[in-house]
Amino acid sequence: MPPFDWFLLTTVSFVAALVQASTGFGFAIVAVPFYLIILGSLTAIQVSLMVTLVITVVIAMRVWHAAPPALLGRLVVGTLVGFPLGIVAYRHADLETAKLAVGLLITGFAAWLFLAQRGRPVVENPATHPFADVAIGIVSGAMTTSLGMPGPVILIYLSLLATGKEAMRATMLALFVFSNAGAIAFQEWQVGIDGATWTMAAILIPAGLVGAAVGHGVSRYLNQRTFRSAVLAILAATGLYMLWTSVT
Repeated sequence: MPPFDWFLLTTVSFVAALVQASTGFGFAIVAVPFYLIILGSLTAIQVSLMVTLVITVVIAMRVWHAAPPALLGRLVVGTLVGFPLGIVAYRHADLETAKLAVGLLITGFAAWLFLAQRGRPVVENPATHPFADVAIGIVSGAMTTSLGMPGPVILIYLSLLATGKEAMRATMLALFVFSNAGAIAFQEWQVGIDGATWTMAAILIPAGLVGAAVGHGVSRYLNQRTFRSAVLAILAATGLYMLWTSVT
């Protein structure tokens, strides 16, 4: 791989980890589109899963205790059910289809979040909806094994529940540890992950860890309004860029 491509991958990993640490989500949303473009194969999804797992474990250890246990448990159950559904989609996808799906998914979620959250109050301990929790977990699990993106649907759901910043961040991070670990296991079992992919992920992890350290510091200075604005900006910009690259 050309040195400049390595530079781009490293930079993307740093920025994506910074976003993940400061907002509680975002590594895959930022990294997967650019990984797909740079690597030109679905290997990008496997690399993202592995780098995200290490970074998320480090971040989640500091905040997981703020996640509502019942809500998190039901999301985990649903995620496990969704894993095999996503693997089926992954095995039948090609690069262009994946790029278009990612772009549409992210852009649609950005629009939904913008319309749904306007004027909603913030609730640190939101009311739970057992069946909806499991259903959302299933969708998230399928999205993890197929696109490496467990976050968008979880973000939208927690926003609709008007979850506060700390509870949302903790719930997403704790769930992503399980999601990414499980998705890697399913990918290895059903598709296979070659040695070059493991090596690439190992090389990119240090840049991600540095970005996570910076992002954790940044998170202390994000108030609720700034947090929501950052979420929307990340989703909208990444989704639109991905759509543009998929049709040009």
